[in-house]
Amino acid sequence: MRVIFLIPWHRRHYEQSGLVNLMAKWVAARPMDECIMLAPAKSSFFIDARLIHPLPRLGYYFTFLRSFLLGQQLAALRPDLVITELGISIPTAINQLLWISQPAAIPISKQVVQQIASAKKIVITSVLLVDHYKKMQCLLSDAVAIIPPVLAPIYETQSLQPSALYIKVIGNIPGEVALVNVLKAFSHFKRRQQSALQLIFSQDITTRFPALVKKLNSYKYKTAVVINPVQTPEQEALQEAGAYALLTLDATDQLDFQYRKASQLQVPLLVLPEKEVAGVTPIDQLTEQLMRVYKDEFYRKEVVITQQSLFLLLDNQAAFTQLLAIAKND
Repeated sequence: MRVIFLIPWHRRHYEQSGLVNLMAKWVAARPMDECIMLAPAKSSFFIDARLIHPLPRLGYYFTFLRSFLLGQQLAALRPDLVITELGISIPTAINQLLWISQPAAIPISKQVVQQIASAKKIVITSVLLVDHYKKMQCLLSDAVAIIPPVLAPIYETQSLQPSALYIKVIGNIPGEVALVNVLKAFSHFKRRQQSALQLIFSQDITTRFPALVKKLNSYKYKTAVVINPVQTPEQEALQEAGAYALLTLDATDQLDFQYRKASQLQVPLLVLPEKEVAGVTPIDQLTEQLMRVYKDEFYRKEVVITQQSLFLLLDNQAAFTQLLAIAKND
């Protein structure tokens, strides 16, 4: 049986995904004609480049070429099963196990609906996502399995850190508007609370949003905004573990993965709301989240407990073993 683990071009957070790491170990322990990792050439700091059968680079830059180039590549490799994530069209004649770890964009695309309908087996990372896709009227098979997101080994071995007074921004930043909203909410929080709490961004915002970063020089609370130098994944994980709270700005960006990570580290995860609710803007909603998680320690602990209840209590290796069992079970 030839199995291909396909990591699509658009896949992010390679260094934090235990699924990718465990896949790499599994591939390395087997003959290359039985198990192949098909992925972008530079997929992870932790994956030996010799294990990767690279996807064509043109597929990243030209979306319309993805299906054609991938179809050609898979036809040449002739897999018995492709294990992949949602987001790329695979010829329907190919057996696939679909790993779903994030909500679908609304409105849902025909490509996503087709990929779900053609998958022989589906693994979803939480019951919340099952409900989400059913509401989107996707045809989920009765054999859908629920396995929690798998974290990188650095999170399994990460000892719990005492909380420090900073909020760490994690995950994808969807655009400058989201950044502006976060800074406005942080300003409201600082005016009301007068605390030493800091807001920490990763270094990549300096390259993605240089104009906004320059404006930070005139930001009233600029001394409380920290942009990290480039860090290793281990340093990043250590900093996340010591945060007072984590904050994600994109509610559609692997939210289950971010919740699982926060649960593992026992740190509350805050999410920047996408839209106004009952007349309350996303800025005001986030301000209230910041105020409450800062002032109410009982609430902060309650958030962590709620996060942990969203997932089955499986360790990373057990979750991956279940995934392989589903893949092998005909």
